[in-house]
Amino acid sequence: MKQTELRNVKHGDFFRLANSETAPVWVRGDYNRASNKFEAYKYDNVNYWNEFRCSRIVFVDFEF
Repeated sequence: MKQTELRNVKHGDFFRLANSETAPVWVRGDYNRASNKFEAYKYDNVNYWNEFRCSRIVFVDFEF
């Protein structure tokens, strides 16, 4: 897995919050200007979403 900031992940791309194969997969959503954070939802459960700051370190380039 490769480590990067959330702002470098494109809209709709997958990422993980931990460097683990068992960590849940998230999908990056839109940028919320009111809170200055990115919205993201879990791949397995679209109803579970959260907001993350732009400088959050995430992990990309993995297979699941």
